[in-house]
Amino acid sequence: MKRFYINFLIAILITGTIGISSNTAQAFGFKYKKDPQTIVVPINQKKDYNIKDRAKYTNDMHSVFSLDDCVRIAIGYNPSIQASFYNQDAYKSRIGQAWANFFPSINAGVELSRTGNHYNKEIPPYYRRSIYNTLGYVPTVSANMLLFDFGKTKAVADMTTRQYESAQESTKENINVIIYDIKATYYNILFAQAQVQVYQDTVKDYELQLSQAKGFYEYGKKPKLDIVTAEYNLGKAKLNLVKAEEILKVAKIRLSKIMGIPEYTNYELSDEMSLSKFGINSDEAIKLAFEVRPELISAQKEMEAAKMNLRAERRNYTPNIGIFGSYGNNLGNEYDVRTGQVGVGLNYNGLNIVRIKKQVDEARSTYNMTKARYQEVKDTVYFNVKKCYTELQTAAEAIVMAKLALDQAKEQYRQVTGRYKAGVGDAIELKDGENTYLNARLDFYNAILNYNVTAANLEQEIGIPLKQVEEKVIDITQEDL
Repeated sequence: MKRFYINFLIAILITGTIGISSNTAQAFGFKYKKDPQTIVVPINQKKDYNIKDRAKYTNDMHSVFSLDDCVRIAIGYNPSIQASFYNQDAYKSRIGQAWANFFPSINAGVELSRTGNHYNKEIPPYYRRSIYNTLGYVPTVSANMLLFDFGKTKAVADMTTRQYESAQESTKENINVIIYDIKATYYNILFAQAQVQVYQDTVKDYELQLSQAKGFYEYGKKPKLDIVTAEYNLGKAKLNLVKAEEILKVAKIRLSKIMGIPEYTNYELSDEMSLSKFGINSDEAIKLAFEVRPELISAQKEMEAAKMNLRAERRNYTPNIGIFGSYGNNLGNEYDVRTGQVGVGLNYNGLNIVRIKKQVDEARSTYNMTKARYQEVKDTVYFNVKKCYTELQTAAEAIVMAKLALDQAKEQYRQVTGRYKAGVGDAIELKDGENTYLNARLDFYNAILNYNVTAANLEQEIGIPLKQVEEKVIDITQEDL
């Protein structure tokens, strides 16, 4: 019996040594890298998502966030990004599950039974024995290990590897989308702050005009209608200011939600909206997008995974070669029988030609579908990059035109204000000049906002941030506003 144990263990060890190759090493994460070109997500800030981790962001403390700060916080706390990381890990574990086919499969159990002999009553008593003469249990153990399956396991492992790489690119794409949301919301907050400042200035101007109208009325230079008009304008300006402040609060709440810290709003933003140009043309942008856009790479990996799956389904026609062994001992029974075996076998597991044929057909259709899906994504990326690049050029031109209109409105407002102070202008003329100047300021800020949001959208469509050049769309100073 000892010889059997020794031979059985030697067989397992020898087979295990043969089976643990560069393939099976990946199942337990050993440092073996078959493909040096494997893409790994460069952002490694995944952690267990817990609401307690966000405790340090409480409204009893004040913070100043740059755009980069908001992005870093989102990568660490946004639950959608965390879910993408865990989904990526789930796909990674499937690679090990596939290679696990080359590891031993062990079965063990025990059976409790009562056995004996039943004798005819005609047999003399001295030849009879008890009907049930023993009660015992039968422990058994067996092991099977796959040696070779004509590439079926490798094809499945290759498929799951491509699925894992696709999940990595999906994580990048999710981060890419959230970064765009952060940038767009960040710039909208800056615009909302500028809008609040415009209405605050407008309130101050109308308060001054109301004071002037009252003074002119007291001296009999202006009718009371000017006072009523100035009071109406002041009330409307205050209402617009309240609305602008509400828009600013909602925008900050949205940014906090995207960052993953929705309860925290006691912060300020340190960056300003950019007016820098980007050193890239349309063709370069499209070429770069085809190389790095995560969504496009993910679709390519899905296509490759479907191709590997088709290969795996075709190999289901082939048998498996493996080693097996078992041992059993009828402990406690009258007949103490020990059994054991070890050997190598070739077998088919559930071979069904018709089913395999249909599975191959399904896998081929899935592969063709993923090829069409990849081309669809590629066409969409091409169109969106081309469209965003054109919109960015238009947005840059709009800033120049908005600045020109602002200069004209500012000069007109200066003239009508001077005329009213001199007592030769009327309230209607003053109101028109004020509204024109107010709208021109808002249009100019909105043009800058549109340029920055469009630039962020172009970066999202390409898949990486773009390098800015020193040249500006337009040179402005605070006095120009």
